[in-house]
Amino acid sequence: MDSETRKWERFFRILEQDDWEQTVYIYRLDSSGRKITPFLAKWGMHAGLLDSLRDEFGTGEYHLMIRQGKTMVFTGTIGVQRPLNR
Repeated sequence: MDSETRKWERFFRILEQDDWEQTVYIYRLDSSGRKITPFLAKWGMHAGLLDSLRDEFGTGEYHLMIRQGKTMVFTGTIGVQRPLNR
């Protein structure tokens, strides 16, 4: 298993924990893939984060930074898409 796979497995474990004590800083990315500052939003970590992100700001590429106090728990870029029609 490569490090990128482990990274995203860790992200989804964090997501499942639904820990509002963790803070998520959300950044939009520009067309070059660079993080636009300042951050777009600062939310408590919750299991519905990706749905909330899509509903509030739309689809696209985002950079997430998750902290617990001063400790960095996760950082990474994620694409958010529309849900599949059923």
